[in-house]
Formats: sequence, structure tokens, C-alpha cells
Amino acid sequence: MALFFGRSGWYDEDENEQEEEEEDEERHPDPEQVQCPRPQCILRNGKWVEVWPEHWGMRMHQIRELLNSCKEDVHWHQSHSVRDMVNQHLLPRTAGEGVGYAVKINRESPLEVDVLISHSWNENAEEFVDTLERTVDPEEVLFVCAFSIYQNEDNAGPSIAEQIGSSTQHSPFGRVLSHIQARGASAGFWWWPRRTFYMLPGLCLLLALELFMVSQLLCGGVAGIEKLYVLEVASDKYCSNWREGRGTCLASHWVVADLDGYCAATFPSVWSLVVFGIILEVALRCVSPWVYSGRMVAVPNYQDNLYQRLWCVYEIFMATQLQVYVSLAHTLAPAGKVHARNAGCSNADDEARIRREIESFGARVRARSKSKLFERYGTDSEEAAAEEGYRRVDASITWTTTRAKREWLLVILRIILLGTALQGSVTVLSLSLGLKKRYFALGYIFAFFLYMALMWSILRRTGCIERRHLLLLGMLPFLTGVMLVVMADLVAPDFENHSMDVVAAMGFVFVMFGVSSLFLPLTRIRKFRKNWRPAFLCMVGALTWLGFYVSYAIYFRRPAWSFQTLDVNFAYPSLMQTATLNCGPPLLACYIWSFLLAWGVRMQIVHKDPSVTEHMMQGVVDLRANSVQALEEGFQTFQAIQCGACCGTVDTETSDSSMSEWDEDSDVTNSTSAW
Repeated sequence: MALFFGRSGWYDEDENEQEEEEEDEERHPDPEQVQCPRPQCILRNGKWVEVWPEHWGMRMHQIRELLNSCKEDVHWHQSHSVRDMVNQHLLPRTAGEGVGYAVKINRESPLEVDVLISHSWNENAEEFVDTLERTVDPEEVLFVCAFSIYQNEDNAGPSIAEQIGSSTQHSPFGRVLSHIQARGASAGFWWWPRRTFYMLPGLCLLLALELFMVSQLLCGGVAGIEKLYVLEVASDKYCSNWREGRGTCLASHWVVADLDGYCAATFPSVWSLVVFGIILEVALRCVSPWVYSGRMVAVPNYQDNLYQRLWCVYEIFMATQLQVYVSLAHTLAPAGKVHARNAGCSNADDEARIRREIESFGARVRARSKSKLFERYGTDSEEAAAEEGYRRVDASITWTTTRAKREWLLVILRIILLGTALQGSVTVLSLSLGLKKRYFALGYIFAFFLYMALMWSILRRTGCIERRHLLLLGMLPFLTGVMLVVMADLVAPDFENHSMDVVAAMGFVFVMFGVSSLFLPLTRIRKFRKNWRPAFLCMVGALTWLGFYVSYAIYFRRPAWSFQTLDVNFAYPSLMQTATLNCGPPLLACYIWSFLLAWGVRMQIVHKDPSVTEHMMQGVVDLRANSVQALEEGFQTFQAIQCGACCGTVDTETSDSSMSEWDEDSDVTNSTSAW
């Protein structure tokens, strides 16, 4: 049964609209309840021009600039909610204007809305803006009710009730959704709200990497055009000086073997996927001007249950009925459970109006279905209609959250593919530790899943990494990995003894992830760099490689251990093997952390959540203050000893004036000369 959204409400295309209107009039006969919403008006060339909700939009950089201007206020605190932001900072900016903040800053050319944002006013304002930045594109125009609706009740413009009207279908939210649906219908094939096509180039490159790495594991070497290049331990193998003759040796000798079976198709398949991914990326960039991505975005948060807000619940329901794509924002905050009947609004009139429309919709659906389900239990017809309406709303919300979970599974699948693929980057190390490749792959994958489960259990609950989490994500895996590697080398030291291969492989993986997680505080670098995300990822990648390299350089007693496979006579396999060995661990660390940052992982090492640089600067300030205080006390003591009690009194006053002069100047050199 197809249901559609029209001027008279939700209806079936096969049903007469006249019957619906008569039924609606019987249920709500009071004509005074019908009130058309009012637009916002701007003065242009001496004439008042009406601006309707579908043009009450603003771009992401404008929202960020608004937040930055609010943070410059001395009364701003990082715990302020969106409600505090509106009441204390937004209302003074729009007082007497008669239009919302979005229309005010775009008065010359109001922006047409592309994305409807559904959010809670109790959400932390800074987290809300950060979440929007991670979710939407910079050029997309957003409708945010806190910034779009004129919130001042000062008679300079329409009141909030006048802007919303008495019907949710004609409210600003309903008009925006209808506008997005109309633009999407006109765009036709080019309406890509899910933006799935943009994931294809990265997926092609990921599959190419997966195929290349797995071929090393199954074929036993690097597949070329016509030959297979195998890495073996040479007769003059590199062994650490303190483990001579044991299992700690480095493979460095290349030999040529014949290609057979599917291994012969590895080289053309890998590079075909790489070329196809590059071509697809270029093509998508060329067609992007014709793509329309209108949709609705619901923003979960840690302060409120998403489905405790009746407005949000009903907006998602309207969007699904209009076939407007609904997505959840990129955040680790849980959406909560679906119970539309238990949801509420801060405004009692809005709540009553929405509930009437849900119950009216349920009555129409029940009348069409001719169901006897409720009569069997002797339920009153109106109560049955209400239950049917709430059940349909809950079903729409459940479908939205289920789709969001499928998107989560897709992202996790990409991480798993990359993680399993990069195990090939340590094929050389598996030989170095005397491990069979299949055992090493098993240990690698097992440890990878254990670490990801540990990280997920920590981050999913609060989305925040605190001080105690550093021990779990950093030091605990690192020390566990070192213990496992040493234990494997002591229990099974012989090169041909493979009883501890899985344990040794798990130890290597834990060391790699532990090293990368020790740099978690660097995520706060975003306060001091404009492009903080690439800077952070580059820093984590570089530090992960450095820690990984230094750890095994000490273990092997070979400074250039990760470059010992380079051979001019075997340029292609040696370059590929060396690149994968050195780039594998930092690439995996950067990929995981880019995913976590994209979904809102934040740091809170101390209560006020300062950055590492802020800790250092505060330490410098404290050290300078303590040094000044110590010098001041020492100077007073010295003057008292030299000049006696009488002179000491006079000199103390002099020293006090000198110290006050020091305190007034923040520069140590200038203050010393003043003294």
C-alpha cells in the first residue's frame, strides 16, 4: 500500500481526497485550529519581500563563524548547550531584526535549503557544530531550526507559533522536506543523497591492496608479469648478535619461481583495479556539479535520547513518507530506542498537535486495512487508531536506524579488509621471526579483532577518550605484545619450531597498535592548526612508523632492518615489499584513526579538556610564576640580611615595587632589566 504526503495529509493514491477531507473535518471540526504559517520578510529596494522556510538556510562555515564569535565572549563556557547559545548569544544578534539569524546574514540572497537538520536544543553546542562539520559538505545549505527560525518574541517579526503554524505539514519542517523531495524528483538519476558512488574509488583501491597482500600469502611471494618473486633466508642471513643461531633472523635473498594458477592473474588484476579507481575518482569529480544530495540528517547526542524528541520522530516519519533519505550524523552517540508514544515536546501545543496528526494518520490507515486485530481484544476504536499511528511511526524510525547500522557495518568491513590486507606487509617479519605465513596471518587477524573490540567497547559508550583509557589502548597492548614476542622466542627459539607462531604474531600486532595509541592526546592539535586533521594523521603515521622501526631495530640489532630486502636486480618486488613493510603499520593506524575522528572521537585528558600544547603552555606559565615568587622571596631575605631590620623595611618596599613592575610585564627579559 503506497502512502503519499499531500496538502490534506497522508493519503493513499487510490483513495478519494474528498473523503479524507470530510473525515478530517469530522475529527477536528474547529476551523480556528487551522492557521497558516507566516514567512519572514526582508526589505529590498523599498519593498517587503516574503522569505519562506525553504530559503532559511546557512552554510557550514557560517555556523562555525557564529560559534567562534560566541566563544570570544567572556561568559562562554564549553559546556553550553544549543539552548544556552541561542538564549545568551543568538537572541541579542537578531533582536529587532524580524528575521532569523540565517536570513539576517544572507539578507541579500537567501540560500535555498539542501539538508534539513533535526537536533536537540539540550545538546552541547560545540559538539553539535563539530558533528555537523563531519557530516555535511561545506557547500551544502542547512536548515537548523535554532538558527533559521526567528526566536525573538519581540513583535518585530512573526512569533515562533506564527512561523510554525497549526499544521505540521505546512510547518517550516514540512515545507523544507517537500521542497527537497521536489528538487530530488526533478534531479532524477542525479539525486544521490546516500553518496554511495563516492565510496567506489576508495573501495577499488582497497580491493587492489587486499588482492596484492593476499597473493603474497597464498602464492608465497610477489607476483610479477611473468614470474613469481620469492623472499628467502640467505646463507649469510642477518641474525641478531645476541640471538645468533636462533629464530630471530632477517630474510634478504630474492629468488625467481614460476607463476601458476590464479597467481598469474594477480598483477593485471591489481593494477587494473588501481587504474579503474583513479578514473572513477576523476569522473565523479567531473559530474559533481550536476549531483543533488538533498536529504535529512538527524543528530544523536549524549545528552538526550534521539527518540525522546517528538518533533525529531515526526520529522523522520514525514521524510520517510516523502521518500526523502534520512541519515544519522557522524557521531558515536547512541540514537536510543524507538517509542514514539513516550516522546515529548517542550511546547505542549506542539506535542498535542503532533499526536493528533499521528492518531489521525493511524485512523486512516486502519480504515483502509479493515483490520480486526484490535477488535479481537475489545480495544476502543480511537485507541486502536492511535496505536496504529504510533506503530507506523516507530516502524519508520526503526528502518532509519537499521539503515544507519548497515552503513556502520560497511565502514567496519572496510577496516577489516584493510586490516587483513596489511598483514601481508609483515611477510618479511614473519620470516624473520621464523613464523609460517599461515600461522602469522591467523595470529594477526585474531589480535586485530581483539584490539578493535577493545577500542569499540571504550569509545561507543561515551565517544570520549579519557586519561584511564590511555593505559588500556596504549600501554597495555604494547607491554602485552612485548611479553608475547619474548615468550615465543624463549619457548620456541629454533627456526623450524612453529608451536608459538600464533602467539608471536599476536605480540607483533599488539606492539604495533600500542605504539600508535600512545599518541592519542595529539588529537587536540586541532585548536592550533587550521588543517589539524591531516596534521594529526601525518604525525600519528610518522610516530607509529618510528616506534615500530626503532623497537625492532633494537630487537634485531640492525638499524636498516626494514630496508634489507632492497635489490637493484629485483626492483619491482623489492620496492613493493619494502614499501608495504614500512607503510603497512602507519597506514593501518592512520586509517583507523581517520575513521574514529570522522565519527566524533574526542579527547578529555583532564576535566576542562585542554590540549597537549595547552598543558605545556600552562606548565610554562606555572614555572614562570613559581620562579618569580621564589626570586621575590629570596630578594627580600637577602635585603633583610644585608641592610638590617630598618634597611630591610625600606628595601622591601623597593623590592615590592620592583616585583610589581615585573608582574606587569609578561616578558622575562624586560622584567629582569626592570629589576
